[in-house]
Amino acid sequence: MEIFRYLKNLHDECIRLSQNIRLDHKHPRQLYLVGLYGTLIELSGCLIRLIERNLGTGVPPIFRSILEAYVELKNLHAKADYGYHMEAIFEYQWIKILKEAKNKPNPYLKDLSQLEDLDAEIKRHETQLAKLKDKGYVPLNVYERFDRAGMADEYRSFYSYVSNYVHCNIQALVDRHTEIHGNDFSIIYYKEEPLASYLAYIDPTAALLVDASMKIHKFFNTGYWGDVEKLSKNLGEVRSRY
Repeated sequence: MEIFRYLKNLHDECIRLSQNIRLDHKHPRQLYLVGLYGTLIELSGCLIRLIERNLGTGVPPIFRSILEAYVELKNLHAKADYGYHMEAIFEYQWIKILKEAKNKPNPYLKDLSQLEDLDAEIKRHETQLAKLKDKGYVPLNVYERFDRAGMADEYRSFYSYVSNYVHCNIQALVDRHTEIHGNDFSIIYYKEEPLASYLAYIDPTAALLVDASMKIHKFFNTGYWGDVEKLSKNLGEVRSRY
């Protein structure tokens, strides 16, 4: 399928063109942007490999992560101070896990629970979070992040749909493991699906990766803007044929 070949080439080109990204290592926003872009590239590579190897069960969860990474990149690219919301989430998550380690006998958090300065560490994260909140930077839930990115419709459609597969609801179990035979069905593992059945994941992944590439290369002035524009034009041409 042409769009799948395009996505594989796009993935490789994104890696090649990234060699000219130069960032200020003391600038958190730049670090977060490059990290998010690298995550998008690698998740796209994971999606490609899963499809190639008929490991379709992993495709929707990976695609959901691609959507989340793109939303964060889009928000941070649009506004530098969005990074403070990301930091608020970071502090909130550490507070949550450290308090779990302190207050409950959780065997998976045993090492954390035995830290001599556990209370001080909790206090440090709480202080940092309070400072961020005082400035208006609160932890955002997933919907709020999508909404800030102007992607509320995507949240209520693509994201909602693939979340069914992440949480293993009935729809996901039936789609993955049943094969209909007239009025009966059989249970199957590693169901073989035609490549065309993955179009709903391949096409938007390509589009998100192209748009992220345009944002990154323009932001960092890499000199590869023409190459990225060509990739964008090629995507339009491929899409026009299906």
